[in-house]
Amino acid sequence: MSAPADGPPESAAQIAADVRSGRRSAVEVLETHAARTAASDLNAIVTPLWEPARAAAKRLDALDPGERERLPLAGVPVTVKDIICVAGAPTTAGGFGWDDRAAAADASAVASLRAAGALIVGKTNLPELAFGTVTDNARFGATANPLSTAHSPGGSSGGEAAAIAAGLSAAGLGGDFGGSIRWPAQCTGIVGLRATVGRVPGTGQVPGAGGELGDGRRPLPDLTGLQGRLQVIGPMARRVEDLRLLLSVIARPDGIDPRVRDLPVPAPAGIERLIIGWSTGASIAPVRREVADLMAEVAGGLASLCAAVVALPDVFAECFDRYREVRALTPNPDHFAALSHLDRVPADVLAKLIPPPGPDPDRLARAERAADEARSAALAVFDLVDVVLLPVAPGPACDPEDGLDVDGVRVEGPNLMAHCRAVSLLGVPVVSVPVGVSAEGLPLSVQVIAAPWKEHLALDVAAELEVDRDLGAAALAAAARAARR
Repeated sequence: MSAPADGPPESAAQIAADVRSGRRSAVEVLETHAARTAASDLNAIVTPLWEPARAAAKRLDALDPGERERLPLAGVPVTVKDIICVAGAPTTAGGFGWDDRAAAADASAVASLRAAGALIVGKTNLPELAFGTVTDNARFGATANPLSTAHSPGGSSGGEAAAIAAGLSAAGLGGDFGGSIRWPAQCTGIVGLRATVGRVPGTGQVPGAGGELGDGRRPLPDLTGLQGRLQVIGPMARRVEDLRLLLSVIARPDGIDPRVRDLPVPAPAGIERLIIGWSTGASIAPVRREVADLMAEVAGGLASLCAAVVALPDVFAECFDRYREVRALTPNPDHFAALSHLDRVPADVLAKLIPPPGPDPDRLARAERAADEARSAALAVFDLVDVVLLPVAPGPACDPEDGLDVDGVRVEGPNLMAHCRAVSLLGVPVVSVPVGVSAEGLPLSVQVIAAPWKEHLALDVAAELEVDRDLGAAALAAAARAARR
């Protein structure tokens, strides 16, 4: 399942620096990633785009050096989750329910990547309609975890996470509603950023308002239901520096998504002046003892590096239940508007779109009010601390059947993402970064959570954890070897 022995995959920042300087050509970089993909049996990239990427690489190499120098992502091979539009490619969302019409335009975030010199090499696998905690569907089948054949890469951005972890791409775009960037990032040992809602344009996620599939200009963001209000497009990569780089490229208004603000992301500033809160997450949902112990160890390790570390055992305690209530009652009419082949959509997927026997407006309104109250109360913690640390999940990657043993109790489905979903309700920025290894030898990650529009604080703390814990490629390679034994 591993890539050819051509050395460890590099960071996106290093690739871009090499291509800008002329040390390597974009074509050379691209062919290295294409060779890894050809040798891979992960089933991570389901719509390859190598030929248009080769044409783009040749054009990039032909640029005047001064023009290439202005491209922050020059020659960086990137992949895109197959619920985000890429011009000229179908957006299947992992199912047969939509016509295979090629998108007429890139999603805004994809267009920004292209303009920065990135090479779009493929669309990646996901559970159908991005509803699931493991990446498997009837159309393309399952994606394997490059760290362990006995475990899933998670979902719903599981194909994206697997592609990046295996070096098939250097970075890419996922989507996160209830943890779909953060959970697969942990499962595969990479990093992922869920930015503040409104930091990155949501234009081009499918389906958009009215069921738009991308055959018009670009799908408009759906701002009505819970998913439309909370789902974000975000970067995934192998290094925190790459998250910061991609965010600087894609976080800009597109003139379409009305939520997006034109706010710069401050440069790295260290964590010396920060007050950091932390919790085992046990008040949200049960976690393994090893996860609780790791959270305490991480917090203790930060104590000498920042202004203060504060235990917050009940932080965000109500948010998962409030998220779950609203999600269960919220219809998804835009999905139905987009589906052209209802007979080809599994019954369990359809059931997630509009709860039978139909939405109850009064009950939904009560649930929304309760969620708003919980959100407001939870956000008040940022009057006391700058950043909060929570586990990503109760344990490491689950099995391919969507189950995980948590100290003798099997946890499945949405409960695997309870800690992520609690944070999603707040609409705040959060980085998933690996900080330890489970008993199985698999990565364990923390969520580094900051107040709205303060991505830079979450990234600063995540970078410190990444460096201090030394969980880069070497440590995760050891985890992979242990998991295969």
